[in-house]
Amino acid sequence: MSEKQELAIVVGFYNYADLQSLERFLEGSGIVILSAAQDAQRVFDDAVNLEADAALLCPQVSGYRPQMIMDLLLHVDRPVPVVGWVEATSDDGRAMMAHGAKGFVTLPMDAHQGNKAVQLLRQAVEEAARERRAGEVKARPVPSSRLQAWQERVITVWVPKGGGSTRTTLAVNLAVALSHASLGNQPTCLLDFDMAKGDAHTMLGFTANVKHAERHGWPLLERGLFDLVVGLASRWAQGGENIITPVLLRNYTVRWDDDSQLDLLPGLYFPHQADAEEFRNRQMVYQMGRRVIEVMRQMYAFVVIDIGQDFTRPLHRAALEAANEVLVTVPPTWTAVVDAANAMQPLRHYFGDLSRFKLVVTRYSSDFGLSEKEIVGEVGLPKLVTIPHDAVVAETAINSHMPFVLTDEGPLGEAVRELVATYLPYLVQKRKRGLGLLSGLKRALVRES
Repeated sequence: MSEKQELAIVVGFYNYADLQSLERFLEGSGIVILSAAQDAQRVFDDAVNLEADAALLCPQVSGYRPQMIMDLLLHVDRPVPVVGWVEATSDDGRAMMAHGAKGFVTLPMDAHQGNKAVQLLRQAVEEAARERRAGEVKARPVPSSRLQAWQERVITVWVPKGGGSTRTTLAVNLAVALSHASLGNQPTCLLDFDMAKGDAHTMLGFTANVKHAERHGWPLLERGLFDLVVGLASRWAQGGENIITPVLLRNYTVRWDDDSQLDLLPGLYFPHQADAEEFRNRQMVYQMGRRVIEVMRQMYAFVVIDIGQDFTRPLHRAALEAANEVLVTVPPTWTAVVDAANAMQPLRHYFGDLSRFKLVVTRYSSDFGLSEKEIVGEVGLPKLVTIPHDAVVAETAINSHMPFVLTDEGPLGEAVRELVATYLPYLVQKRKRGLGLLSGLKRALVRES
């Protein structure tokens, strides 16, 4: 096999910081990551369904079984060799090789281990292909506790084309899961920066409409993003960015629920608001957005930002630039997939390296006639997670103002909890123990501002 031939791999990781290091070392190596997960069964399924050339697997992932190594190597369609990704102080590497792994690299990652990973993955693919041709497979002759602190981060959820992507639904459920006492229990802020119109507040049971508040008993919002921008604009010439402080921002956020640490900055209530005179000063609004995010990331462990599709609009641009990670939501329709694929080159032009951008396949069902492999191949971003299609659960959650990540113990809720465990590794153990505690949750009662 030529050294320049591109390889596609799946990765099973325990700590997200390790995955980020790996991505840096693989840059320019000709090895691309199709998907990355903290669940062994997900790694196995993606290796098969996405037709990966190899798998880099940490044995600390949830549900890991040594037999998976040989199951992948002996897969009827094509061999998928496994390279171990193990603690330097453990015997896991030798144990994995005894079950058929084609070598191992050790953690923490450094330049030496990064180069070794590239070499081993290429060698593993070559060796597995030779063994398959020759009709032989060689298996050569615990888990260590490994917990690292998570890092606070800004996560922006974006879609190239509006409508049907469930972008806001994902942003809301992600923020709720990160903050709720039964799951992440971390101080989290959800910023609704969609410059077309905000919907996050409605999903969480708030309203800016007096009639709706009276009719349905929903808490009435008195201020939000529009009021913040207009108020800042009136004083911008005197103080600029310095007038945006934690004290000021707390006047515009609202706490969602007593059992969570989620604060919401409500978005634009009406479609015409972004055409107000204050919003026409694009550079000023962009600077406001950057400063708001900068202050919020000092106040909270996580900041989740929901933005609209036009990444040239000032608040959207600010959110994409400031994000540690951008989740690109793409449903299984060719219109959405093509729109996402066509957006990649303009994104590189505006934002440079796309290593922060990750694919989230939403509303997925194989019955729709478009495979995960086709979506990943067309868009060209590594897949972080697939959110399955379940219209009943999703729509009921919206209409009850209770995010499904708290109530659904089926595939839909579990997929979002898997995504959250990417950022909070200790949730892997919580997921192992089961989520029966969620079934008894009462409907969340939002706190009025």
